[in-house]
Parts: sequence; structure tokens; C-alpha cells
Amino acid sequence: MSDDPNTLRATVPEEFAGSRLDLAVLGCVPIEVTRSRLGTWIRDGRVRVDGAVLAEPGDPVALGQELALRPPQQMVPEAGSALEPKLIYEDETLAILDKPAGLVMHGTSAGDRQASVASWLVSRYGPDLPIAQGADRPGIVHRLDRDTSGVCIVAFKKQAFEDLMQQFADRTVSKEYRALVYGVPRFESDWIEKRLSSDPRRPNRVKVTRSFDKGTRDAATFWQVLERFDGFSVLRLRPKTGRKHQLRAHLRSIDHPIVGDPHYRAKNYGVGMMPDGHPDVERTLLHAHAIRFEHPETGETVTFRSEPPQDFESVLAFLRENCPA
Repeated sequence: MSDDPNTLRATVPEEFAGSRLDLAVLGCVPIEVTRSRLGTWIRDGRVRVDGAVLAEPGDPVALGQELALRPPQQMVPEAGSALEPKLIYEDETLAILDKPAGLVMHGTSAGDRQASVASWLVSRYGPDLPIAQGADRPGIVHRLDRDTSGVCIVAFKKQAFEDLMQQFADRTVSKEYRALVYGVPRFESDWIEKRLSSDPRRPNRVKVTRSFDKGTRDAATFWQVLERFDGFSVLRLRPKTGRKHQLRAHLRSIDHPIVGDPHYRAKNYGVGMMPDGHPDVERTLLHAHAIRFEHPETGETVTFRSEPPQDFESVLAFLRENCPA
């Protein structure tokens, strides 16, 4: 462990002399991790005290002892694998990625070591990416859900990062999505303008609300029908705001939930509606198709696009053949 550059070290100060090992590590070693996860690392032999492994979180430590923590290395999507992001564009200031479905943008909790866009960025570009949104989100300007595929922006320089963040805050960034939904809308296009709030009964989800209380947020989504099938539709979505799960919650609220969405479902809709022989639907069929913004270095308005991936297209091909409008 002594030669491992990923090992984090600290010396036990007077205030932690005689305390539990886990509390001393949490108080002295520069890492954000839950006490429970740290306990697992200690039992796995990832913590040494003066070079010796202490296997129990409750073991006491003494003044002046050296603590050495070797956290598990974060996984990186393998080159050439289905989870490896694809580069659409790259310059010295920023990059546009085509994120595959199934890959998270960053860890979901402190100490989360799963493969992510964040781990891929650090592996490719090094550890000095801007972290204005948190150390676990290096270079990440905005996020897509795990199951959402498509275009996203990452920044390499602090100034560019802040410029792009301001463009998102000013709502001058234009985003366009594709979604396969259940049902056929009555109109060709419309706006959904419904406020959103956290759902107290379902952690990490949101719900539509009429309330203007603290914690609720305005949200607006424009939708337009691109293609109709018998019982299904492809929609173009242009969110004016960028709230968590906005598109998914809004579409459910008008009884057109996205095919494959495991959480934002409406009554009487489900994969069972698909005709026999349909391709497997293993994720929410939502795709970030295009993004337009002002390049922070040149001032030029630029647009980048990504076509829906094979799993999305295979379902559309099936519906065109088997469920014509």
C-alpha cells in the first residue's frame, strides 16, 4: 500500500486519540464516504494503522499513528464496450458525448465506485477537470438519467464550465429529445406546464403539483408528434426548463408515459400492450437527440445531434411493420 498513489494518508491528532478507527478515518482522511461503507472497507483490509491492518471499525487508535486508506478504484467503462461513451465533438474547451443507455453520469452516493461518465472522463482527461457541481462530477455540465441515451456536454476549463452553467440557468440552451410513448395524442403538439415537487412517498422521484409552496418548481415541456402507430407515438420533446425527471413525469401526467419507464407509469399502460414478438424493452425509451448552445470560447451558436441507438430503432421498426396507424 505504501507505493500506491491512490492511498490517502493522515496522522491521528490529539482530538481523535483513543477514538474508534472508523471515526478517526472519517475525521482525518480527505475523502467523503458513509460510515457504513467505510466499515466495509476496513473489514476488507483497506485501512492500515502504522502499516498494520486493523480489521474492525471499532479498534482504537492512538495519537500520532499514521492512517492509510486505499479506497476501491472506480470502475471505468471498457473501451469498445456497450457502456463506453462516444465522442461526437472535442476541442480544447469542451466535448460533446453520446452517452449510452445504462451508464450513470456519476456515482449515486459518496464512495460509489461504479462505472460512470465521470470515471471515464477522469480516465481520459485526467483529474483536473472543473468540479463546480461537486468533486464527484468532474467536467459534467448537465446530466442525463441512467437509462436515457444521447448528447451531453462536458467542459475542460473552469471558465467554459461556468459560462455553460450560466447558459443553462438563463434557459438559452436548446435541448431536443425523442420519446416512444403509449397512446396517440389528440393534438399534433402542445405545451405541458405543470409544476413539480419531490414525491415524499417515493424517494428520488418527482410528482406534478398545483402547489407554489417552497420546494416546488415551475416546469415547461413542448411536445410534438413525429410518428403515429396503433397505440403508440414518437414524440419530439423540447423542455424549456431542466428539472429532475421532468419529461417522464410530464408525459405520465397527460396519460402518455414513456415505453419502458419503470416508475412513471399511467394506468392501463405497460409492455404487455406490445404485440407478440416485439423486441425486448429493457430501459426507458428516451433519447437526447440534439443540443444547441453558444460556444463559450468562440461565441458561435453550435448544434450537435445523436440518432437514437439500435435498441430504440429496433422497437420503432417493429411498430412500423406490426402496428401501422
